[in-house]
Amino acid sequence: MNWISLEEKYDKRRVLAWMRTFSDQMIEAVYFAKKLEVKKREIGNIVACGMGGSGVGAAILRNLLKSELKVPFETFTSYELPEYVDSKTLVFCVSFSGNTEETIACYKQAKKTGAYVVSVSTNGWFQKNVKSDIIRVPAIAPQPRMGLAYVCLPLLIVLEELGLVKKKDSELGEAVFLLKKEQHLLEEKAKELALKMKGKLPIIYAPEELERIAYRFRTDINENSKQYAMHNFLPEHNHNEINAWLGLGRKDCEFFFLRHEGEDKKIQKRFKVTRKVVGKHFNVTEVHLKGRSLIAVTFYALQLAALTTYYLSLLNGMNPEPIPMIELLKKELKK
Repeated sequence: MNWISLEEKYDKRRVLAWMRTFSDQMIEAVYFAKKLEVKKREIGNIVACGMGGSGVGAAILRNLLKSELKVPFETFTSYELPEYVDSKTLVFCVSFSGNTEETIACYKQAKKTGAYVVSVSTNGWFQKNVKSDIIRVPAIAPQPRMGLAYVCLPLLIVLEELGLVKKKDSELGEAVFLLKKEQHLLEEKAKELALKMKGKLPIIYAPEELERIAYRFRTDINENSKQYAMHNFLPEHNHNEINAWLGLGRKDCEFFFLRHEGEDKKIQKRFKVTRKVVGKHFNVTEVHLKGRSLIAVTFYALQLAALTTYYLSLLNGMNPEPIPMIELLKKELKK
């Protein structure tokens, strides 16, 4: 496969070059977040608002921290906040563009409740109208979804500064080192996965702690590769979806199991049995994610997803950067 030729033909904005700086983006994200002077106050619950690529960072963070956080942490992707939001709620409003109408609506509601609202944005309405408690990140990503570090790690820093979680300096350091060390191998693995996904319906399964990673993988396939995909997680999958096989076969789809060394032993057994059952009808590829800490595993997986879907976009004859159907939808909604 002549990847260089495909890159020259379809990668109009040098997206691959940007993706290769992911570890540096992580370092920058922490730097920008630490410019904010966090106001110490009692926090009873956490709510994060954001859509698409802006919102997924909070969802990923929620999964990473659920075993440590002593207060509820929920994510919302709509125009309205839950009724329980009050002066003891920490509300994250994340809009990479700064103009996401759902997130703006949630911001205005949150301010009325007296909640502690921390915003993350590059530009737009948030930059013009929010004068305090805002983390300004650079608008240099080709697309909002490609600025994931900037919409995820600042939230972690705020939680650390509020004393809600322990500092994660060593885990983040491991993740950055791992990404730099493995960059070439990650790209080679991504090419292999992309070739398996070409012309198929990719179905991605993960353990529950990585469910948002499987979701992100699916949405990267949707946006970068312009292709359908599905995802689920174990053990939930074993209670419903495992019973489905009619209508699809080996020629139609490919299963990908995201695995890591820190899995619970019960989940390890479920993956083994699931592969045996699913393998009767479909091809299964196990993707072994590297990293000692869950944070390192998570960012390794995010980079693998980004690179895989980048190469899949080239195989599909698509420019990975633009999202024409989303832009068309936004245009129609404005009429």
